[in-house]
Parts: sequence; structure tokens; C-alpha cells
Amino acid sequence: MLKWYENPAADADVIISSRVRLARNLVKYPFPTRLSSTDASAAIRAMHASVFTEENRPNVEAEGLKFVDLSHISNWDLNILAERHIISPSMVSQAALRGLVYNDNENISVMFNEEDHLRIQSIFVGQDLDAAFEAANRLDDLMGQNLDYAFDAEFGFLTSCPTNTGTGLRASYMLHIPLLESTGSLKVEVGILTKAGFTMRGIHGEGSESLGSIYQISNQITLGKTEDEIIHELKYYTGQLVEKELSARGIMARDYLAEVADSFWRSYGILSYCRKISLPEAMRHLSAIRLGVMLGRVMGLAENPFNGTIYNIMTNIRPYGLQKIMGPATDPRHLDILRADYFRKVFVR
Repeated sequence: MLKWYENPAADADVIISSRVRLARNLVKYPFPTRLSSTDASAAIRAMHASVFTEENRPNVEAEGLKFVDLSHISNWDLNILAERHIISPSMVSQAALRGLVYNDNENISVMFNEEDHLRIQSIFVGQDLDAAFEAANRLDDLMGQNLDYAFDAEFGFLTSCPTNTGTGLRASYMLHIPLLESTGSLKVEVGILTKAGFTMRGIHGEGSESLGSIYQISNQITLGKTEDEIIHELKYYTGQLVEKELSARGIMARDYLAEVADSFWRSYGILSYCRKISLPEAMRHLSAIRLGVMLGRVMGLAENPFNGTIYNIMTNIRPYGLQKIMGPATDPRHLDILRADYFRKVFVR
């Protein structure tokens, strides 16, 4: 079964993926930052029972999901889960008394005892925010049948961080916007988004840097708005960004064909023949290749020249995922060598 980021649709447009996250807490227990070991274990058992039978089989409505006790897996595997957006980076260093439910496609997951007792997440390929919300909401309803959520008639769902109180909904798109970035227009757009109650972050969310011109746009406000309003506004502002990026791409394709082709082939050549390359440099070149593919100006390239989508390759070259494929690195310099070795395997001329 293909993972969501292995789907060719991940390279079909400006929008790489749509994500919905729902934060929920249980009335019976303190927030995770205040949980005792005993209560943390009890909370996990209660949340587990809301999805799985006593035989540890998923309920019919949760078919395909599996449970992982994060305190029982290696730091290596924790980092791979974080690189693939299945868990948050904070859970890597705080895995004790925490759990995870997810499916083989890696597009549905639930974190137990992260910042909140429950973080239900759904990621769908491309511009499919409605489907992502429907999937997350369906799992939320299933778990809520057996769990007493902390809810206030005035404030809505109560969360560890006040910024999530209300709907508990964080909706986001992951975008590839190299031309808005390179022309400097992105700074203006970020200002517009901030005033509208949205934020733009790097590839791994809050506190992360942008790599390969990939950004996440998400709502900052959950209180005082309905779920439908949040999703509608996110679609609207993201649509404006997409329209401006596509307009810039149209100009590039019309007036700067030689420059687009040159950038593509230079990046393709470097990744095909390099012997050592850092993650930021590799992501820059992959961004140029993805842009060239999107513009359809890669004449002479064999059909489907990559072993996987470009975004899948971006996922695979991150430190821990790369070592899972290519073997362990002895030091950071060796990691850059392994990355170059990987590119020579996946870039077929």
C-alpha cells in the first residue's frame, strides 16, 4: 500500500497535502503536562479502549488502525515518525507514557498524551481539506462515544494551550511556492495572512525552517469560529496564494523558458552525479526539479524518471529516513555522502 506522500498526486499541484488536527482532553485526568505516571497509563488505557476491542483489534469503524506504545520503540523510529509528520517533534524526546494510533497509509493518526490527551490527525494528498476533516471528525465521533471530553458550553473544547480552545481544530495546507519565495512576494503575503488569523511555517510546523520552498499555512484562531468557518477561510486565503504562484509560473513558462530549463537540468545533473550534499542544498535542487516538472518544460526527460514522487524523495532524504534506506551514518559528513548515494539510485537518466 502506498503511503500518502508516495502518491503521484503529491506532485500534481502547488498544494502537496491537506491536514486536519483535532485536540481533545478527558474530563477525568489533568492535562498531560500535569499527569502522574499512574494517570497517564490509565488515560492511555481509556483512549485505547475507545478504538480497540479487548483482543486489541480495531473496532469496525477504525479498521486498519494499529496502536504503538511510544515508550517501547527506539529513538531512531521515533525520529522517522516525526519526519513523516505522524508524531510531533516534541514527542521524540518525551515518548514515555505516550501512545500512537495510525494506519499503514500514514494519513490517519492519533497521538496519546502529547500536549493534549488526544491529537487526532488526518492528512490527505493534494487539495482535499474536506475529506481530511471528514476522516478526522469520524474518528473523533467514534472515540467520543466512549470518552468524556472536556467541553465547556461557552468556550468549547478545553485544551492545554488556550490558543487551541474552542473547536480544537487546526487545519493546514502544505504548499510548494518557490516563485513567491524567490520574488520576495511571500513577505507581503505572510503579513496578509497574519492579519487574517493565519500563520505560515516551515516544513515541520512551528519553529521549523522552510526547506525546498515548502511551507505550511494554518489557522491560529480556534475560539469564536465554527469548524466550517475555519476551513472556508483557509481555503480562501490559500486559494489566493495558489493563484499568485500559478500566475508567476505562467510568466516564467512564457518569458523565461531557457532559465527554467537551465535551472531544472543543472539541479538534475547535480543530484545525479554529486558525491556529497547537505539536506538544504538537496531540497533546493528538488524544488527546482519539481517546479520544472510542474511547468512541463522538461523535454527530453524519460517518462516517470524518478523512483517515487519528488515529494516522496524529499521525505526520504531527511536524516533518519535516509539512514533507514541507506544504512547508518557514522557522522554528519557521512550522512551527506549517503544522501548523494541515494540520489544516484533514484535519479535515472
